[in-house]
Formats: sequence, C-alpha cells, structure tokens
Amino acid sequence: MSRTPLLNHTLDLVRQVVDAEQPQNIAPASVTVTGQGPDVGIILLPHRDLGGYSLVLWFDARRLLLFWAGVTDLERHDDLDLGRLAIRLNDASDEAAIAALTAELHRPIHATLRRTRIRRRWQLSCGVELSGRWSDSYVCDIPPPSVAGVEAIVDAGSTSLMGPGRTEMRWPVPLAAWHRWAEPAWRTPT
Repeated sequence: MSRTPLLNHTLDLVRQVVDAEQPQNIAPASVTVTGQGPDVGIILLPHRDLGGYSLVLWFDARRLLLFWAGVTDLERHDDLDLGRLAIRLNDASDEAAIAALTAELHRPIHATLRRTRIRRRWQLSCGVELSGRWSDSYVCDIPPPSVAGVEAIVDAGSTSLMGPGRTEMRWPVPLAAWHRWAEPAWRTPT
C-alpha cells in the first residue's frame, strides 16, 4: 500500500491523539492501515481484548467517518461495511477531527457473548451507544465461555479504548489475518 500525503497527515493526527491521551486498551502495534483505491484511507484502532472490535477512521479529501466495527478479515472490507457510524465530518479542520477521535476513545463499549440457536456456537458481540441506543455488532466466533451454563447470553462487561478497565474474558486482535491485506500504521510502536 502506498502512503499518500492524506494518509500520512491523518496518521499524524491519530498519533497526536494516541500520544496525548495514552489509551490503555490500544496496543500501538495493532493500529492498522488499509484503503479503498488511491483516494480513500482506512485506519483501524482495535481494542486489545475484543477480537477485532475497532474504531475505524474512513477518510478521503472531503470527509472523515468514524465508525465502530467487528473486523476479522480485511480481504474484501465486508466487516467495515457493517460498521456503525458514530460521526461524519465534512471538510473538517484538524482540530475537529482530533476532538471527534478523542471523544470516541472515551465511548463505553459493552461486550456480550451469545450462543446461536441453530448451531449452538458462541459469538462475541460488542456495542456502543449511538443516538441514545445500543448498537451491537458481531465480532467473531469464540470458544464456549467457562462461565456459561444454560444461559444463551453472557454479559462480558464494559470497557473503552481509553481504559483502564478491561473485560475479564479476552480475545486477541486478528493481526495475522489483517496484515495479509493491510499493514501496521507505524514502523515502530509508540
């Protein structure tokens, strides 16, 4: 992936926010970049424990979208298409973009484990409150939780990208799958 001036500028803004805010639930080495052609950049800021649940920055020369998505693979960007829009900024200043990104780092995330009805598999769903409603997204299939009895739904707790709180149960970010189609945002971690 070639690094355009717009991508480099947006990465600089993200780095400023990460350096200033010090979010405890983002591992700098997991921040990932990809794109959709030469004019659209995508930066993923995954929660370190939620299996790929990420704050996603989608941007081009005219707009910046911040949305939340459960991302397991970046081959076709289908997971990104299912994301939940949090903020749309058109022709925004750097200050507006920094303020929006900072606010999203503090947004509470709720994790839920659900057993499917047909195949009885367990799935991780994460949600954020958007416009006064919880907006859940499927993240990934998971092994059966040890706390599960006959319950079909298990509350896995609340967290945020800022932390310090983390969920008791943890699922790694699928970086190996992501980095087949994308690359780390920074050559050396912060």
